[in-house]
Amino acid sequence: MLDRERLEILRNKLLEEKAKLLERYRKKEDTQARIEEEAKEPGDLEDIGQMTYTQELLDSLSSREFFLIKEIEHALNKMQAGTYGICEYCGEEIQYERLLAIPWTRYHAHCAEKAEEEGIVPTYPAFTFEATIPEEVELQREDITEA
Repeated sequence: MLDRERLEILRNKLLEEKAKLLERYRKKEDTQARIEEEAKEPGDLEDIGQMTYTQELLDSLSSREFFLIKEIEHALNKMQAGTYGICEYCGEEIQYERLLAIPWTRYHAHCAEKAEEEGIVPTYPAFTFEATIPEEVELQREDITEA
């Protein structure tokens, strides 16, 4: 089981990586805005080709970055739930060294290979919002159809 100090180290790594990804995303957004401006007045076919290639590259980066952000969020949620560091394939504890290298990992290295071979796709628990209203608060609603 991971001790508090190691969990804090891993939590910080996750938060740092998330911050880097978000910063790259912001830069990507700036680059896309610049490309869109340049596309309004393209110089020649080579310029258009380069802009298209750059746009495709940025789009693929964003889907990968989005996936990693979701994985980081999933890992942070697992920390909060007390299930972080447990392999989702076999249920055993993941080695600290692997978590240091890939803090958002869901599996041991050998279990990751098995999951990939079996086509297991990461899933994310549905976030539910359960609003609780204190009993002493009385809700009064005016009918929307009445003026």
